[in-house]
Amino acid sequence: MIYLESISKSFLDRKLFINANISIKRGMRIGLVGPNGVGKTTFLRILLGEENFDSGNLRKEKNISIGYLPQDIVKGINRPVLDELLTTFSDINKVQVELNDLMEALKRDPDNIPLINKMGEVQNRFEILGGWTIEQKAKKILTGLGFSKDQFMKHLDTFSGGWRMRVSLAKILLKEPDIIFLDEPTNHLDLDATIWLETFLSQWNGAIVLISHDRAFLDLTVNYIFEIHLKKINVYKGNYTEYVKQKNLRIEQYKSAYKNQQKQIKATERFIEKFRYKNTKSSQVQSRVKMLKKMDKIEEPLEYNSSINLNIPQPDRSPLKIVVCDNVNKGYGRAEVFKNLNIILERNQKIGLVGANGAGKSTFIKLLAGVEKPNVGNIIFGDGVNVAYYAQHQLEILKENDTVYSSMLSQSDNSNERDLKTFLGSFLFSGDDIDKHIRVLSGGEKARLALAKILISPTSLLLLDEPTNHLDMESRDILETALKNYGGAIVCISHDRHFLNEVTNLTCEVVDGNLKTFQGNYDYYQWKLNESEKATKLLDEQTKKRNPSTKKTNYDKKKKIRNRLTQINKRLKNLDSKIINARAAQNKPGLSDNYHALNELLENLNDLENEYLNLLEEKETLKQINISL
Repeated sequence: MIYLESISKSFLDRKLFINANISIKRGMRIGLVGPNGVGKTTFLRILLGEENFDSGNLRKEKNISIGYLPQDIVKGINRPVLDELLTTFSDINKVQVELNDLMEALKRDPDNIPLINKMGEVQNRFEILGGWTIEQKAKKILTGLGFSKDQFMKHLDTFSGGWRMRVSLAKILLKEPDIIFLDEPTNHLDLDATIWLETFLSQWNGAIVLISHDRAFLDLTVNYIFEIHLKKINVYKGNYTEYVKQKNLRIEQYKSAYKNQQKQIKATERFIEKFRYKNTKSSQVQSRVKMLKKMDKIEEPLEYNSSINLNIPQPDRSPLKIVVCDNVNKGYGRAEVFKNLNIILERNQKIGLVGANGAGKSTFIKLLAGVEKPNVGNIIFGDGVNVAYYAQHQLEILKENDTVYSSMLSQSDNSNERDLKTFLGSFLFSGDDIDKHIRVLSGGEKARLALAKILISPTSLLLLDEPTNHLDMESRDILETALKNYGGAIVCISHDRHFLNEVTNLTCEVVDGNLKTFQGNYDYYQWKLNESEKATKLLDEQTKKRNPSTKKTNYDKKKKIRNRLTQINKRLKNLDSKIINARAAQNKPGLSDNYHALNELLENLNDLENEYLNLLEEKETLKQINISL
């Protein structure tokens, strides 16, 4: 479909890649990877024909159709969302208009045989073009990307930039071009929409070239990796995990080849230097000089050490209860988001928020940040608890005419220039970079600056809404490590499952106006959901085997559930007492100096609390099953 022959490209005085020879064929789903600034988007634009190259040749098969989703925010149009999708099919729209005109004409003259025959021809043409099914297909794609039915006819210009990007993506998927180019498609999606998109793309029969820094997304969508590294475009067959394995092997081989060549060069240079002035060796010396000039030098291997090296100021020890939500109700007009929400956030908890689109994840974070206020109830913070909030629109509120340094200075209480520059350096802003205006920064640079601004002061509670957007993989790794070592509490929303698994130790699902807690990261949450589904299915199967009567089956099932709930309630009451005693035991005089005794008490308390929370989860599941019977 697309063939690159010896393509080279430079930007200003820097070579991005040299002599790239690449073929992109139908069925290849390609992930384009490499650090920010290495030339991924430039390469994408070359493939599209929107960017020139220095040398080489690019060939495309005739009549191939292309779909392209850039990173840039799409402007709003005064047209309903569904209508905007259908504008992609101008042929169908023309036939639809002709069909409507014929129907109106037949209403006036229902016995007109030529009109009836014409109507049949146009309907047949409409069917061949897919006119009868295209609207349903459009609605299915919109639903998968998170749009509700009542949003289909809302005008595009009433949506935020992120939602307009989803519409652009939907138009591409609906058109089904031969090849799709996607530049960071998940940046504007939530987790549910990301999972839907990866399922959709994994079944795509055409070709795909996409840029993404989401490992899980790449693993489930691509079957090739193109890596831009050391001015070359390396091709790896397989998904991202396979690429990492192959790359590590290739790096070791490359390092060995470099070392061997360096030994050869040094040995040759020593020979030249030793026998340069001996007439008997002059021909051999000249031969080696020519050999060195003609040698294809292997570049020194470079490690990616230029990612974020986060030094997050650690907060003082917080009170045990960071935040208490007491009977919180929150809604917008008639739409109820939370009802009687009661939850306690404790120190050292690092919570990943999950849930369906529109369930209230961002609303919960905004309530904690004070951006939104409860309609009913109270949100109570512990003594000395301070909050930092990283919102999805954080990049948009940066002032374009500020420099990196002046923007940070306006945020920092510390006016010490040296300390401020050192802190910026840990976010890769050094030298002249700190004098750059925000309007010229890349998306990744803006994301780093926005993170730096909220992390510069010690904070008891970090609220993060999609913090990894625009960061490359190496930068995400460093951010993950820093947040794992961070001494405060975290509540975060992310569509990056790798990030959630690495950073969080608690998962809260926003469902039915409340929060359901799972004592582990995202993988644990998924496992618990699967186990719950298996248990329900098994209970159904066992009950059916015992008694075919539905009425009897339901009675037996409810009886078992009631018995189990009675057991759980007794155990919960018993655990309540044990937990109170265990917490009181920690405050005994002199215990703070006895590490082993204190550690034993903490482990016992942790076991009790875990059992308590697991029983609460089981109780909630059984109650839901009981209601459904």
